[in-house]
Amino acid sequence: MKLTNSNYLLIQPQPYSLLKKQIKHITRTVFLVTLCMIKLSLFAESGIKSNIKQVKVYKQKAEITRTLTTTVKPGRQELILTGISTSINPSSLQVEYNNPSSTLLSVKHQNNYLTPKVDKPKIDILESQIKEFDAELAWIKDQRVTLKGMEEILNNHKNLSGGEKGYTPAQVTELIASYKKQLLEIRKELTALHKQQNSINTEKSNVRRQLEELNAPLNIPSSNIVLLIDSDRSQSVTISCSYIVSNAGWSPLYDIRSKGIEKDVKLNYKANIYQNTGVDWTNIDMIVSTGNPSLDNNRPILRPLYTNVYKRRVAPAKQKDKVFAQSSQNMAYISNGTTDDGYQYNTEITENQLSVEYKIMKKQTIETDQKINMLALTSYDLNTNYVYHTVPKLNQAAFLLAKISNWGRHNLISGPTNIFYEGAFVGTSTIDPNITSDTLLISMGIDENIIVKREPINKYTTTKFVKLNKKESYGYEVVVRNKKSIPIEIEILDQIPVSQNSEIEVSLDKKGKAEYVKEYGKLLWKLSLAPGQSSTEGFAYTIKHPKRMAVSGKY
Repeated sequence: MKLTNSNYLLIQPQPYSLLKKQIKHITRTVFLVTLCMIKLSLFAESGIKSNIKQVKVYKQKAEITRTLTTTVKPGRQELILTGISTSINPSSLQVEYNNPSSTLLSVKHQNNYLTPKVDKPKIDILESQIKEFDAELAWIKDQRVTLKGMEEILNNHKNLSGGEKGYTPAQVTELIASYKKQLLEIRKELTALHKQQNSINTEKSNVRRQLEELNAPLNIPSSNIVLLIDSDRSQSVTISCSYIVSNAGWSPLYDIRSKGIEKDVKLNYKANIYQNTGVDWTNIDMIVSTGNPSLDNNRPILRPLYTNVYKRRVAPAKQKDKVFAQSSQNMAYISNGTTDDGYQYNTEITENQLSVEYKIMKKQTIETDQKINMLALTSYDLNTNYVYHTVPKLNQAAFLLAKISNWGRHNLISGPTNIFYEGAFVGTSTIDPNITSDTLLISMGIDENIIVKREPINKYTTTKFVKLNKKESYGYEVVVRNKKSIPIEIEILDQIPVSQNSEIEVSLDKKGKAEYVKEYGKLLWKLSLAPGQSSTEGFAYTIKHPKRMAVSGKY
């Protein structure tokens, strides 16, 4: 090469053979470099497998703890932990690394769309079933084609006037009968094959839907945790990491069981656990926590409240309609809350400052399918007093109530409840620990052996006019009979009107032994009835108001 005065680079011509060798050398070098990069890439993508050791499930989200032991080489290197759920919250990632002669320099999280998923045995079974269905359908198709061909041949030879030879009436009759018999047999086989084909297609469709459900989590990409390690020597290291994932959680379910009014109520506490994180939890230690990392942990800041002269602003008509509709909706909402069940309750309970944790003593496996997995947490024998309760104005029946005292010490959370009495399912209810009462009332159902009747008393039902006023009197009688073979305690709840107008006066004329709360118009009788005993209680009241006034809510 040489430079001209114009500073342009001139390339001298080279022999063709030398140029060919240079091109071949360059091509080989590029190929080797590319191959090395592919090998390094494949090595990095294979990563290191870690196992889930423990899962702590919160009401929303879950904490995953993984452990692994591997060998590191001298110097700086990356350890890639594969198979991590993409539901991870990277900010929650914590790594425990206590190994001599090596240092953890950094930790990062990255998505991985290339790691293949390992098929589950259930998927292999379902795919084999679909192949068997396809083979059966192919065989049915072959049979149908053969029968259709036979039918076509038979139809082509049914014309009796096509030949030179004539047929006697007897021969014609015989040919018709033979044609009919063969054609019907073909049609019968075709119908049977059609039914068989429909049945197989239905089963195949069901299996395919199940297969799609199992394959759905496998189509979700995984992610990696990348650790940068600096080691002084080659050695075996142990690593533990934990992080929070979404798409998982649990909700409480209670069973309240009573064997009779002489036995305390037993409360069975269960957890409905779900997870759809894309990674199965296989043979892990399970902890169920009442904590909730999804809550906003920032303390509320109280801002200054400024007052000023109110300036009325007229809202548009549409806005008024919208506010009115919202108000009506809110008003409608306000006007409307190993034991007998076969579960083994084996947990270790830990009460922390802000939550309660239930450690399941047996290993658990929960697949990533978002299906509900019910686990038993614990069981309590609750101090219970039973009393019958009736509101005959609304329902002339006696309800058995279980009064559970000091129930707040069990740290329950809000959830649905199944109620069982003497082995029979009674119904459902809800446990709400946010109520301030120290006694929990649970309805165990109606007892048909307690008879309740409420009827008006004619002598107290009168209407009088005194000058400009009208006085209306009403009276009612409640009869309760105990048909049981044991004594009972029963409460009778009734009411009289409460005036909300100064011109309307309500007076209680008769209440017997009832407790009366004037503010609410509440009447409460507490009775003790022996077996076969009856009791009659009554009350009467008078409403006085101007006779020009129409009054509602009188009875």
